[in-house]
Amino acid sequence: MKAVIALGSNLENRRLNLDIAITKLEAMLGELIVSPYFETKPVGGPAQDDFINAVVIAQSTLPAEQLLKELLAIEDQMGRVRDVRWGPRIIDLDLILLGDQVIDTVFLKLPHPLAASREFVLEPWLAVDPTGEIPGKGSIKSLLASIQSAS
Repeated sequence: MKAVIALGSNLENRRLNLDIAITKLEAMLGELIVSPYFETKPVGGPAQDDFINAVVIAQSTLPAEQLLKELLAIEDQMGRVRDVRWGPRIIDLDLILLGDQVIDTVFLKLPHPLAASREFVLEPWLAVDPTGEIPGKGSIKSLLASIQSAS
């Protein structure tokens, strides 16, 4: 199934952090389509440095919950600290969607509930998947256009 994973970093060497995470994702999932890197302003949370964001697309046979656990393990391996909601982070890996699955549990919500409103997810995703869609929300192209026209 098509897996869309968003990456972000705003601590230390942000580009290197994304490179390392992408290498780990490639080891886990095989061939990836990797978006360009985008520098973005933080959304929510405390005052903090800008992020570097990207999106990767892969094919995954893992169940959604297992894939999320693997993403969280990569964050842990890379030293992710979760002390402030939406605070600075060395790496952030978000499972945005897995095929057309709709999941709503305490542990996992798919599609990611905030993805449709996050320019830092949609812009890199559009760069590598111009016909991509978020089930129940619409095309990433139209979602991104509506965010950009509102700002």
